Amino acid sequence: MVMTDPASFPLPFTSIRTISGGGEKPFLVGAIFTAGYADKAKRLAASCGRFLLPYELHEVPTVHRSMSTKGSDDLRFTKANFIHYLLRTHKKPVLYLDVDCEFIAEPHLITELAQTRCDFAIYNWLADDYADRFCPINIDDPPGTTYRYFRYAGSRDLYSATQLMGAGLTQFFRNSRAARALLSRWHRTVAAFPGCGDDNCLNYTYNNLGNRNWLRWILKSRWLPKAYARCMFWIYVEPVINHSEMPSAGSNFALLQDPRGRKEVYWSMTEKREVALMFPRDCIIDTQEGLICKLVDGNLVPIEKTSHRFWV
Repeated sequence: MVMTDPASFPLPFTSIRTISGGGEKPFLVGAIFTAGYADKAKRLAASCGRFLLPYELHEVPTVHRSMSTKGSDDLRFTKANFIHYLLRTHKKPVLYLDVDCEFIAEPHLITELAQTRCDFAIYNWLADDYADRFCPINIDDPPGTTYRYFRYAGSRDLYSATQLMGAGLTQFFRNSRAARALLSRWHRTVAAFPGCGDDNCLNYTYNNLGNRNWLRWILKSRWLPKAYARCMFWIYVEPVINHSEMPSAGSNFALLQDPRGRKEVYWSMTEKREVALMFPRDCIIDTQEGLICKLVDGNLVPIEKTSHRFWV
């Protein structure tokens, strides 16, 4: 195993091979993957090609364990170090994607961000007005039927426009001093909290930029809409960037516990508010027939028809 100094950033980055191509845009799509995800990388590359998006996907021998609990301790392969490498190499904004994502539509918003002075953009659970998640269930489905019926699986009804609880499958960074400084702090947080997930470490880094920190005052952030980090559990969202598989219910990452008492998220600084529900949380949604249903004595009973489209 290669030993790396956690105080050093950036670290030298090398890859086994690179898949690249696409057209001319004011940003670069970047992803990192191991051999087991080669097919996902090909799918992502093909989707970039459909929309003439410039891309560079790097195969590596391992990823850092902040990305996967099966990863290694090699800090060269953190998301932060990889993104910094792309910024330094290409001198243009980078749209990082997890390699199991793909483009479904032209990402016009990313082109817009790349032409502004936005330093950092990500989907933020805490800043979203509605984020109800739905998971698939089986109700006497015929063989071969998948993803027809869904039920409510949770949400986040606490709100903060200034704190971050990010979904790191999609991240935008400008090639700016502020963006590079955020990457450096994120990388050092990952090194300081072994076993914690990189999303948790990024939340902690962002939410602990104190009032006396210069980065807090100059970093220009934007929150991406769900369509740009769309997971299967958002069945009511038409995707631009899609993660087509249902995320796992739990995580094997360690909880981020700072002995100095600093928190990943300061819940006392969030606002509890009523959410305008798109669908009742006690219903079952038949996405094939567009029906809102309930279980009555073990039977699925349609309650009303919905005109909402679903993407499953």
